[in-house]
Amino acid sequence: MSIRKTLNNKLHDIRTGIGDQIEELKAEIDRRFGSLGRKSGDEILRALPEPNGMTMPLMEALEERESERSFSNEPLPDQLVSNLLFAADGINRKGGKRTTPTALNWRETDIYLLKANGIWRWVPERRALLFCALHDIREESYLLNSQFTLPPLELVYVTNYSRTRSFITDAVETIAPKIRSAAFSEEAIRELRIRSTNIDVGAKIQSVYLAAAAMGLSCVARTGFSAEKLAAKLHLKPDEEVVAAQSVGYPAKSILDHIK
Repeated sequence: MSIRKTLNNKLHDIRTGIGDQIEELKAEIDRRFGSLGRKSGDEILRALPEPNGMTMPLMEALEERESERSFSNEPLPDQLVSNLLFAADGINRKGGKRTTPTALNWRETDIYLLKANGIWRWVPERRALLFCALHDIREESYLLNSQFTLPPLELVYVTNYSRTRSFITDAVETIAPKIRSAAFSEEAIRELRIRSTNIDVGAKIQSVYLAAAAMGLSCVARTGFSAEKLAAKLHLKPDEEVVAAQSVGYPAKSILDHIK
């Protein structure tokens, strides 16, 4: 092996090592102080406890997983909410990597929480809920007004398409059509982006299902809502889109739990 090649290999290793260290440092800064891009002097954060307590074996959780639409209106404690959100989109290793997969590490899905005490958004880097508005819009996350008890927690999955654009994706979208123009048309790339983001949301929904099963909670994923209406209530930007919702709460204990 030539000296030049040896030096180039060592230089590559050094750059890779430095890059990993920088990513780890950024993740640690975000974990402790929050994402710099989301800071605001008026923001209100509710810190959540570290996730723990889910000791059910995976096979048992898979056997217990089901869609259940009967809920008690008893609020969920922060510990259970933390466990659910860690399962959906928690940080589980260096570099800020998550518990659920995302195409090209886009991390394009935001999770909003609709509760009796308002609208919140999950901030994984800070393991906290960001307060968005003091409105209970849980009932408005349904197409029809329900005569039954609303679950204490509605998770709303929002795709931010602006995060699906990066140096890598822009380069691929520029070069690929020149190689196979038919396979990489603008419409084909758009469909690929939508499929990728929908897979991300689906993975998060299943993780929440399994966490709910492990904690004995009722849970059901839903698409029966007006995406346009919810987007307006959440004050979403044009490149953000509501994809799905998921209701979570304690199981109904009696017929009285079904009545508002």
